[in-house]
Amino acid sequence: MVSPMPSRVCCSDIGAQLVKTSAMPIFREPLLHFAAAGALIFVGYGAWTHGSAPIEPEGSVVIGPGEIRWLGETFSGQWRRAPTAEEMQELLSTLIDEELLAREARSLGLDQNDTVVRRRLAQKMNFLVEDTAHLAEPGDEELRQFYSRQTDRYRTEPRFSFRQVYFSPARRPAAIADARAALAGLSVTRDAPRGDPVALEETYENLDQQAVSGLFGPSFARSLGTAPVEVWTGPLQSGYGPHLVLVTAKTPGAVRAFEDVRTIVMEDWRRTKSVEVRAAFLARLREKYGVTVDRNALSEVGTVAIGRASP
Repeated sequence: MVSPMPSRVCCSDIGAQLVKTSAMPIFREPLLHFAAAGALIFVGYGAWTHGSAPIEPEGSVVIGPGEIRWLGETFSGQWRRAPTAEEMQELLSTLIDEELLAREARSLGLDQNDTVVRRRLAQKMNFLVEDTAHLAEPGDEELRQFYSRQTDRYRTEPRFSFRQVYFSPARRPAAIADARAALAGLSVTRDAPRGDPVALEETYENLDQQAVSGLFGPSFARSLGTAPVEVWTGPLQSGYGPHLVLVTAKTPGAVRAFEDVRTIVMEDWRRTKSVEVRAAFLARLREKYGVTVDRNALSEVGTVAIGRASP
């Protein structure tokens, strides 16, 4: 019998029922979330592996409604249209060929100790585990608490307006010393120092820190944050060499209001929850199956032990 292809519809239906149930206050408990996550994984896996086709004797290849629906949905998702009768026939033929070849390969033990097969199975389990993060949406209060615990994620970047004068190490044997001498000379003259040509603008207006970092490098961008305003300072090092800099305006970063970043916070919450659910599931699998790593074998190749090494 053909193993039904993965059906997001089935998992979504299961998840929808659990989401409705989770609306009750008691189902917002983390322990119950995890229990529901495990239920979704195993119920979803059962739906994938059994589908709607009846159980047939070993060796029989049966194409049921689940497989046909999955083929049509997959084709439509890729080509933005339903398959023609000829295309569906080709899809069915390919599916049957793959199933026959896969069964014969398994009967010959070709799936054993195969890295590609192992990684593919692990990937499918990852998809199932990650879907459990959507079992219950967080309430507004939980989302606000998540936001308040990591407000640095939601800060606007500092912005700078500045002038820069470059001293080329390729043109000057002592570029840094020349830059310092030019800076010292500014105490007796109000004229801007004279520097060397470079593929940069002399003046920048209202540039955020990330943009400054992209043009001049992270160290230069950080230095602008502590540089005084309306005072020539330096030399500041960029990827090109030393610069003297005059910051003319500086706008510090600020935390954006929760209402302005609620969608971003929700995405971050879901991503964090997926990581937590996966880590908890893997921890349970370690307890279920156990992990033993031979210290002697590891020492022979100079590898750091991973997991629980054998005594």
